[in-house]
Amino acid sequence: MKKVLIIGTGGLAREFTSWFSDYVQIVGYSSTNPTEHSVFNLPGVLHTGEVTPDSVGTKFAILAIGTPAVKEKIHHTFSNLGFEFPTFIHPSSIVSNKANIDYGVVISPNCVVSPNVTLGKLAYLNFSSGIGHDAVVGNYVQINPGAQLGGFSKIGNCVLIGSGSTILQGITIGNGATIGSGSVVLSRVGDKATVLGNPAKRMRSFEA
Repeated sequence: MKKVLIIGTGGLAREFTSWFSDYVQIVGYSSTNPTEHSVFNLPGVLHTGEVTPDSVGTKFAILAIGTPAVKEKIHHTFSNLGFEFPTFIHPSSIVSNKANIDYGVVISPNCVVSPNVTLGKLAYLNFSSGIGHDAVVGNYVQINPGAQLGGFSKIGNCVLIGSGSTILQGITIGNGATIGSGSVVLSRVGDKATVLGNPAKRMRSFEA
C-alpha cells in the first residue's frame, strides 16, 4: 500500500481520505490550518511548516486543493522539495484504457472518462463527473461533482468547473476560466472569464 501525504485539510482532502483510505496509507497532512486536522479526526500527523519526503516518511503527495491557481503554486513548491504526485483512480469509476492521463490526477468515485480523453497534470475529477470522448482537459483543472463535459471539448489550464454544470460538445474553455455551478455552456469561454447560468453568460462582477 502506497504511503501518501495529503496537502490540505479542507473538504477536498477529507473527501479523498474517505474514498481512498482503503487503497493508500495516509501518513499525514500538510496544512496552514491548525484546527481542521483535529476537528475532523483525520489520520496521521499534521504538518504546519515546511516538510520534506524524509521528514514525513514518503515522497508521494496528493494535492487536495480546490482552487486551480493555488494548486499550481503549491505543486511547484512541493515538487521543488522533492515530492512526487501519483495518479489515483477510484475503482468505482469507468476510465477508458485509451485515455491519456498525466501525473497527479485524481478520479473520484463514479466518474466516467471516455476513449481518447486527455487529462493534464494535477487535474481533479470529483464524484459523478463525466468526460466525453476526445475531450482535452488542461493542467490543474478542478471538475466538481456531477459536471459533464461533452466530446471534443477543450478545457484550458487552471479552469474551475462548478458542480452540476454541462459543457456542450466541441466547446473551448480558456485558461483560468470559472464555470459556475449548474451552468450550461453553449459557446466558447475566454481566458479568465466567469460564466454562470443556462445558457451560461459572462458575469464580470465575479471576476478578479
